[in-house]
This record gives sequence, C-alpha cells and structure tokens, in this order.
Amino acid sequence: MSDTFGSLIDKLFTVDMKMWNNQDVLYEIRNMSFEEYKQKYFEDETGAQNLWAILKKCCDLNVQRNDLIDEIDEKLIEIVETKKEDLKDSGFIQKSHKTY
Repeated sequence: MSDTFGSLIDKLFTVDMKMWNNQDVLYEIRNMSFEEYKQKYFEDETGAQNLWAILKKCCDLNVQRNDLIDEIDEKLIEIVETKKEDLKDSGFIQKSHKTY
C-alpha cells in the first residue's frame, strides 16, 4: 500500500525536526569568529571530520525533505483528480482510530 497523505505529512515533520536539530551546529558557527571556527574544526582532523558529517547529514536531510514535498504534491494532485464520490472507495479516506 502506498503512503497516505497523513503518513507523508508525518514523515515530512520527522525530517524537518531532524534538520532543525542538526542545524544547531550551523547556527553555532554563525556566531563564531573565523579564528574560533578554524580552531574548533580545523585544528585537528577530528574537528574537520565532525563538521563534514554534520554538513553531509544536513544535505541528505534536505534532499529527503524535498522528495517528501514532491510526493505530497503528487498525492494532492491524485486526490483532487479523483471524483468526490469515488473518494470513499479509493483508499484516500481511512477510518479514524480513537486513542483513549
């Protein structure tokens, strides 16, 4: 079964939260002087490796985010193109589940 609109939104929210948490380091760098930046990340190879890992993760999460946004757009178009009377049998509308 393909993802529902709600599950795609949930995935997008999860990726956004991961991006938010990962970008804290980038905001830290924003407030550093160039000398502080060099000292923290380029004084030894470990700092440079850590920075590379953070930047790579930010880029990967951004790609995931953009892919999910495209998937959500496609799902919305699919829903809109489906006739209203056919929605109930199409699988777009699912029974709600109460959580007590």
